[in-house]
Amino acid sequence: MSNNNFKKGLLFGILVGLAWGLDTVLMGKLGGLSLFKEAKSTPLVQAFFHDGFCFIWLALILALTKSLKPLFKLMKSKKGKVTIMAALVGAPLGMSGYLLGVKYASAPYASSISVIYPGIGALLSYFILKEKLSLRAVVGIALSIIGSAMLGYSKVDLNLYPQFYLGIGFSLLAVFGWAFEGVIIGFAMKKIKTKEDDESIKPIHYLSLRYLTSFVAYGFIVLPLVKGYPLAIEVIKSGTFVYLAGIATLGVITYLSWYKAVDLIGAAMGTALNSTAAFWAVVFSGLLGMKITFYLAFWCMVIVLGVMIFAIDPKEFKKNKQAA
Repeated sequence: MSNNNFKKGLLFGILVGLAWGLDTVLMGKLGGLSLFKEAKSTPLVQAFFHDGFCFIWLALILALTKSLKPLFKLMKSKKGKVTIMAALVGAPLGMSGYLLGVKYASAPYASSISVIYPGIGALLSYFILKEKLSLRAVVGIALSIIGSAMLGYSKVDLNLYPQFYLGIGFSLLAVFGWAFEGVIIGFAMKKIKTKEDDESIKPIHYLSLRYLTSFVAYGFIVLPLVKGYPLAIEVIKSGTFVYLAGIATLGVITYLSWYKAVDLIGAAMGTALNSTAAFWAVVFSGLLGMKITFYLAFWCMVIVLGVMIFAIDPKEFKKNKQAA
């Protein structure tokens, strides 16, 4: 690994956390608009537009780079079908839980709790896929879970967040949704052999399929169930969809940067840097006027530290740094 690639990988990893942290805070702020404030379906309608625009931006990138054809190839493949299955768990379930967590418990709390999903995914893989866990990984996972538990027991102003604990519950739903998504993909990569592999299919195609699946699931299943289309129509009529389209660019930046970071510095460090989204969510919330308590800041940092201990092998990090 060249020194230049190592530095680029770190920068992309930092950008992942920064973009997702800002995405989270802005979605929370948008939910405070009068159009959204009283509607129970607000987070689900927001997720519909967010993931829909994420797919549109990715499809435009693919069209401009003349790379749409591999997306259709992926849809027909076994790995594509598993990607769709995983997306149905990780996107509508995970994203819905996440935005409901933001709505009821605020962006910093929802973000801080949600970043433990890689550790929970590793635990699920240990029991379901029989994957091994090192002592270091167990310590990191335990630390991040303790931090999340402490945030869950936070003494917050219930006048400000009357349904705070419901928000914590939804944030945990997001954790398990995203964790199971990872387990399903991990299982597929192990069991599905590479006969059908096509070098033209890149991570952006998997990401595009994920967002397309989420968009379709929200449009045809979730919104009709929660009677969310009247609100969705109001979002379009009022022009509020423009804000959601802008925020969705942060979602695209998050995932594309994560893939690039993984490519340059490996999945472990990419995952660890992804967890800094919790830190950035606290920072941006503070800058936008939310009161950040020492309790919240402390346990947020404990969670991020736990994820980093779980994800980064010191020997591997030292090896990569020396190679750079």
